[in-house]
Amino acid sequence: MVSAVNRYYQYNCRLLPEIRLADTAAIEPPYLHKKRTPGEYIFYLIRRGEMYLSENEILYHLLPGDLLILDPDRTHVGRKATCCEYYYVHFQYESLKPVELTDDALREALETQREKTLRMDSGKRSREKQEILLLPKYIHLASDAGYRGLTQLLNDGIAFHNSPMEGGEALCASRILEALINVSRQFLSAGLRENDRYGRGSRKVWELLDYLNMFYYEPISGDSLEEKFDCNFDYMNRLFRQSIGKTVFQYLSEIRIAHARELLATSSMKVSQISEKVGFSDESYFSKVFKRHTGISPLNYAKTANSQMP
Repeated sequence: MVSAVNRYYQYNCRLLPEIRLADTAAIEPPYLHKKRTPGEYIFYLIRRGEMYLSENEILYHLLPGDLLILDPDRTHVGRKATCCEYYYVHFQYESLKPVELTDDALREALETQREKTLRMDSGKRSREKQEILLLPKYIHLASDAGYRGLTQLLNDGIAFHNSPMEGGEALCASRILEALINVSRQFLSAGLRENDRYGRGSRKVWELLDYLNMFYYEPISGDSLEEKFDCNFDYMNRLFRQSIGKTVFQYLSEIRIAHARELLATSSMKVSQISEKVGFSDESYFSKVFKRHTGISPLNYAKTANSQMP
């Protein structure tokens, strides 16, 4: 349970945060968080146990699945010694701006964001220099799938942060940014699910969008989606195409290829490894789909990307 707050953050998700620390921690009595004004953003995601913390005298009792963002200019301190395991990230993010919103203003902002996203085609979106998303100060990740997707991104980010290899910090920042976007999407979808204005069909499409973006790397079929969402796949696919302008599997292929392009350009992984990592069980089929989307084979794409690096 957490005190009600109306503080949120807007940020341009086209810009990367600067990560100073990223790791997991485990504390137990008599340890208490020291009183401090951090001068940087910190977010905690609770894994096990509980944490009692206050920020500017607002008390937070954090439980597993709770995420809290602490402000650079606000003073926080531990209020009660407990056993707790958690993720933490300390970061600077010039793009991140606090905003105070009433419930009505928040609802309007969420509706505007989702409707704008669904109306914009991918080509136009790729040319935009800004894409402003909304982030909650506190959120409980009620969905096991949502929590699992977020922790995978954090684990990847921590691994990159601790890696001595080239580009580790940039890859860490990209994973932490992806984690923030993940939280924004979950927050947005949860807020819209509570709005009676939208029917069951629209909510089903948004849930499916979240799932595909978080678990694109897993084996996904029409049957598995029917089981996951307890809904006929043909019906879901029809709703999805009406809202997004493409089928479920066309959209899934775009996500997978986008992640494959990033890995080909920034890692030394083999094409077969990348194919498997982004959700293709067959390397030759992956190469065929990749070339259809990009006009070039994965191997040639990697060579071109590496030759253009400074």
